[in-house]
Amino acid sequence: MDFERYYRDFVPRFSKELQGRVRTSAPESLYAPLRYVLRHTGKQLRPAVLSATAAAFGGISRERSFPAACCIEMIHNFTLVHDDIMDADLLRHGEATVHARWDTDKAILAGDGLFVIALSELNAYRREPELYSRLLPLILGAVLRVCEGQAEDMEFEDRQDVSLDEYLNMVTKKTARLLAVAGRTGARIGDASEEEEKIVGKLLLELGIVFQIQDDLLELTSDPVQMGKTLGSDLVKGKKTYPYLFARQELSPERWREFLVHTEEANIARYGTEPARRLLEENLIFDKIFKIIKLYNENIQEMILDLPPRTREMFRSMVSFIMDRDK
Repeated sequence: MDFERYYRDFVPRFSKELQGRVRTSAPESLYAPLRYVLRHTGKQLRPAVLSATAAAFGGISRERSFPAACCIEMIHNFTLVHDDIMDADLLRHGEATVHARWDTDKAILAGDGLFVIALSELNAYRREPELYSRLLPLILGAVLRVCEGQAEDMEFEDRQDVSLDEYLNMVTKKTARLLAVAGRTGARIGDASEEEEKIVGKLLLELGIVFQIQDDLLELTSDPVQMGKTLGSDLVKGKKTYPYLFARQELSPERWREFLVHTEEANIARYGTEPARRLLEENLIFDKIFKIIKLYNENIQEMILDLPPRTREMFRSMVSFIMDRDK
């Protein structure tokens, strides 16, 4: 099984299914923003990973995994709606964020509504009490970790002593945990063993960390049209991204001071991220980070060997697809 082929076929069907989950229209101030979120989702990697994992382990149909996949995707989007408010971002997936199009109050309500609707999707498995009792705490635990990660990310903005280890712990919670739980949920629906489920979660946790490191890199190396979101905002706010912390560790004091000048709000507004990007590139920061990403990939490939042979090609192609990104 090849993940890219599975993904290309999955996304159009899943998108239609996801958008059809919300049929209520009143009050409009709640449901219009909520429907807007579900129409403007991103790559939908987490639900695809969930469904593909279920298929790889148990030959499970997309339809059986759809409720759990909808739950995971709605939870992901609920966190993004609130993150955009906290980060004051105006673009998401190339479209205005919910709070930018409506207002903060309506965005908060839309996020809350999404969370409740997401959990109600799991009712589809209530006739399987063992499965249901396993999925609910697994997913709720992931949501709490995401909240912890977001809180730490915000705390880091006011600290100058954040370490790379602290950063990695934060993104493990904020970004990687939900991807890992998507995979574990799919494995559980596909009747994987407990040990197999844990391996899936562990390798996807590592993959989620790499995904975030790459996202941090794209904040510096991409452009707003390609990324579909505001670029440079992390730098202006002093967010402790992986390239930022790695550069602070590797650059000479003089080069570091120069980098900080390039990332001042007035300079970002006038020149964009290019001066900061060029400085990091000239000092081989990107090259060193790419080597670290390669090491993560090698570790993930080793973990795949501990999975049943029938599932390995799906996970190899999944890793390749997710790591080969430019936006």
